[in-house]
Amino acid sequence: MQSKVTTFQKIAVAVAFSPRCEAIIAEARQLQQAFHSQMIFIHVGKKSMQEEQYLKHLLHRFQLDQPNNEVIWREGDPVETILEICQTQNVDLLVAGALEKETLLKYFLGGISRQLSRKVKCSMLMLTEPNIHPGGFKHLVVEGTDHPKTENTISVAVELAKAFQSNTLSIIQESDLSKLALIRSDDFKENEADEHKETLLKEEDEKLEEILRCTDCGELAINTERIEGKPGYVISKFAREKSADLLVVNSPDITMNLLDRVFPHDIEYALADLPCNLLIIHPKNAD
Repeated sequence: MQSKVTTFQKIAVAVAFSPRCEAIIAEARQLQQAFHSQMIFIHVGKKSMQEEQYLKHLLHRFQLDQPNNEVIWREGDPVETILEICQTQNVDLLVAGALEKETLLKYFLGGISRQLSRKVKCSMLMLTEPNIHPGGFKHLVVEGTDHPKTENTISVAVELAKAFQSNTLSIIQESDLSKLALIRSDDFKENEADEHKETLLKEEDEKLEEILRCTDCGELAINTERIEGKPGYVISKFAREKSADLLVVNSPDITMNLLDRVFPHDIEYALADLPCNLLIIHPKNAD
C-alpha cells in the first residue's frame, strides 16, 4: 500500500467474541495501515477477565495496542450503545462483521449490523468474509447514480482503491425503469419521450464525467457502465456476478423503518442479501 488515505481518521470496530473475531481484528489492522487512523474497539456486554485478556492478546498480535487506540467496554443495548459511542467519539467509519444473508425473521427484526447500517451517522463497512490474512479490496463496484452524495462516495472509493492498489473500480449508473416509464407517459409523444430520455441520460453521463475529471484517479483502471433496473438491486446483482470484493454505496437519505423494508429503499436490496463486503458512505456534513 503506497497511498495514504486520510478520509477516515477515526475508525471504530464492533467487537463480538464470535469465531470471526480474530479475522475482523486482522482486517482492522489492514484498515489502520491504509488509513493511518486512530482505532476504537467497542464491545457491548459484561466484561470478563477471559474476554479482556483475549482481546488484549489479539490487539497485541496485530500491533493495534498502540497508545492512541482505545478499547471501550459498555453494557446496554448493542445497537443504541454503539450508535451513541460513534456519535460522542466523532467516529468516521464503523466496521462490523455481517452474515451474507439472514433468515426472513432476522431480516425484518434486523440483525445488529444491519440495524446499525440503517441508523449510524457515520460511514460503515460491513465485512461478510473477514480473513485472518486480508487480501485487500481488488475489485470495487461503486454507485454512480445522479445524487448530491455521489461525488463524495466516488472520491472516497477512488482514494480507497488507490490505497489498496485495486485492479479495477466499476462505477455503475442505475436507470430506474419505473421513472423512465413515467417519462414516456407524461404528456410526451413517443418520439419526444425518447428524446427527453436521451437528454436526461446524457446529462447524467456528463455529471459523472465531470466528477471523474475533478477526482485524482492516478493510474487506477475505472470502468463506467449504465444498467437499467431497480436501483439497489441491479448494482448488487452486478457486484455478485463480477465477484467484486467491495460494494460502495451512498448512505440512505432518511432513517428507515419497517415500511422501507416492505417497500424497499435502494440500499435494502444489498442489505437483504449482501453480494460482498459493503461500504456505506455517509458524508460528514449529512444530517
